[in-house]
Amino acid sequence: MRKQIEESKQFGIQGFCKDLLEVADVLNRATTSVPKEELSDKNPHLKNLFEGLTMTESQLHKVFEKHGVVKISPKEGDAFDPNYHEALFQVPTQDSESASKIARVEKIGYMLVDRTIRPALVGVFKA
Repeated sequence: MRKQIEESKQFGIQGFCKDLLEVADVLNRATTSVPKEELSDKNPHLKNLFEGLTMTESQLHKVFEKHGVVKISPKEGDAFDPNYHEALFQVPTQDSESASKIARVEKIGYMLVDRTIRPALVGVFKA
């Protein structure tokens, strides 16, 4: 009974967290789409907007961490793990050692404490 109460306290925010993940994705897309060469004193409005978006994104991730939400950020070449990754497509390869490894990361995933609330969306190599 105590375990159930503790789990409901930990995972009661899971639905809310899942909804905020889309906000985090939009903020990330916004900050990564700005060309770095445009962030200069010649374009102060864009520079200020970019800094505001980066601070908002940073604050959102601090709140995530405070509540136990952490990123699943696989790298290309990491082993595919179905507990943390979802394969969207396969990429043919001649290298048998690369088979079942991550070829491309489409979207990072997230965990709430020790539970995957959104797997990282990846492409995997297929021999």
